[in-house]
Amino acid sequence: MRGFLFLTVNAINVFSFLMFLSRVHFENFASIFGLFALLAAIPAALIGVINLLQKAPFFSWFPALVYASWGVLDLFLDHLYKIEFRQPMRPAILVPFLVLYYGSIAGMGFSFWKVNFSFWLICAITSALNVSAAFYAILNGKG
Repeated sequence: MRGFLFLTVNAINVFSFLMFLSRVHFENFASIFGLFALLAAIPAALIGVINLLQKAPFFSWFPALVYASWGVLDLFLDHLYKIEFRQPMRPAILVPFLVLYYGSIAGMGFSFWKVNFSFWLICAITSALNVSAAFYAILNGKG
């Protein structure tokens, strides 16, 4: 299951990185990359449930389930109810949204710290790319 968790968290980071960059440069592609990042909540949920049932370590299941929860929240806010909370900023929604999103990604990546340092390093790099692209989009008014 660790390999699937590794692929999932890095797919989330790469698709999010591409989404944030395309918000600035190729707006037509942003929603496609965002959809792929959202759809990654499905394998995250499956990994989380399987790891929980197998009594795997906390960071092998909890962050994945948190990401799945974020996916449900995103589905409702952005796609079903189309609630705008980024511009203008609505901290009561935005703060929990970002905590779930980035906290789950950090937790999934952290799960590799003692298990496989190379996997952890790759997760750290893709996470840094994700965060950097998010700030880049914010600085360009497209966050």
